[in-house]
Amino acid sequence: MRLPRINELFEDRNLATFMLVFMSIQFIFIEGMTISIPKVAFMAIMPIVFLVKFPYPTKALLLGFAYLLVTMMMCEINGSISRYSTFIYTALFLFEFTVYYNLVWIKECISLKYFLNLVKCVIFGYAICLLLQQGCVLIGVRNFPLINLVGGSYYAFNHLNALAIEPSHAARIMTVFFYAFLKCTEYLRGAPMSIGDLWGEYKWVIVSFIYFMIFIGSGTAMVGLAIVFLYFVKKKYAFFILLAGFLFYMMSPYIDYEPYNRAVSVLNAAMTGDTEEVIKADHSASSRVNIIIDTFTKTDLADSQTWIGHGMDAERDSSINMAIYDYGMIPYLTKIVFFITCCFTSVFSLETLMFVLLFGMNIGNIAYGWAALMVFTTLKYLKRYGNLNVNIN
Repeated sequence: MRLPRINELFEDRNLATFMLVFMSIQFIFIEGMTISIPKVAFMAIMPIVFLVKFPYPTKALLLGFAYLLVTMMMCEINGSISRYSTFIYTALFLFEFTVYYNLVWIKECISLKYFLNLVKCVIFGYAICLLLQQGCVLIGVRNFPLINLVGGSYYAFNHLNALAIEPSHAARIMTVFFYAFLKCTEYLRGAPMSIGDLWGEYKWVIVSFIYFMIFIGSGTAMVGLAIVFLYFVKKKYAFFILLAGFLFYMMSPYIDYEPYNRAVSVLNAAMTGDTEEVIKADHSASSRVNIIIDTFTKTDLADSQTWIGHGMDAERDSSINMAIYDYGMIPYLTKIVFFITCCFTSVFSLETLMFVLLFGMNIGNIAYGWAALMVFTTLKYLKRYGNLNVNIN
C-alpha cells in the first residue's frame, strides 16, 4: 500500500478530515493530559496554510478575531493582560477553525455522504477503543498506551476514557458525533428517519453509540443520551414521552446504575438552586452545572462590570461563566454571534442545548470543544448545500 505524499495530506478534503479527527481525539501517551504539544505545533502552521489557500479575509476569520480583539480590549480596560499566552493559544484555535470552515464552505471539499461515513468512523473508533480497554481491564492490564490506556487510578470496566482524556470528554464528543450522524441521515433522506428505519440501516452505529454511552461511566453521558433522545421527540408523542420520563424518574431509587444515579442526584440538587448541594451530589458534575446555575442567577446586568468584565483571573465568590465574569458580557455576546453565524444551524436547536448543558455555555481553549464547533459548522453547510452534492463520495 502506497503511503500518501506530504502534499497529498494537504489536499483540501484530506486536510479537513485530519483536522476534525485530530481535534476530536487525544492520545495521552503522546499528547499528555493537558496542553497537547502536537496539536499546538499543528495549529501553529495554520496561519501559513490560511495564507496559501485563502489569501483574503473570510467571515469566520473576521468574526472570530473580532471576538478575540474585543476580549483583549476589555482586559486592557480592566488593567492589563496578565497572560498573553492565553490569547495566542485562542488565536491558534481560531486560525485552525477558520481554515476548516473555509475548506468546507469555500472549497466545498466535504460532501454529505463523505461526512456521514467520517462520522460513523469516529463513532466506531471510540466504541472499539472502549471495548479494547475493557478487555485489558478485565485481564488486569491497566497500562497499554497504544489504546490510550495509561494507568488511570479511576479505571474500571464501566469507567474508562476511550480516545479522550477522561470519560466526560469522551461522552461529549460522542454525543456531538452521533447527533451529526442523525442529521446526516436526515439530510440524505430529506426527512428525519424513524427509529425503526435507522435500526434497519445503521444498527451497528446505534449499538456502538448506546453501548459506549452506558459503559463509559460518566454522568455526562446520561445528559448526552437525553439530548439525543430529544431528536426523536414529536409533538404527538409529547404526552407519552413526558409520562415515560416521569415514571423513569420515579423509579430511579430502584435503578442500581452509578452514572444514572449520579445524574439524577445532580438533577435533584440543581432543581433546588443550591450549588453546595450540587457539589455534594457530584463534585465533578458540579463544575459544569454550577456554572449554569450561577450564571443565570447571579449575573447582574445592571452592573457595568458585568458588561466589561472584572479582569483576567479576577477573584470570584461564585461559579459564573468565566468568559462573562472575567472578560465581560460584550465579548461573550460577540463570541455567541460568531458561533451562531458560523456554527449553529439555528438559535433554537439541539446544538445550542449541547452548548449549554454539555459545554457549560462556553468553548474555551479545549480541542474537543473546537472539534464540536467544526462538526456543527459542517452540519450547517450540509443543511444548506448538502443536497447539491449528495451523489459525491
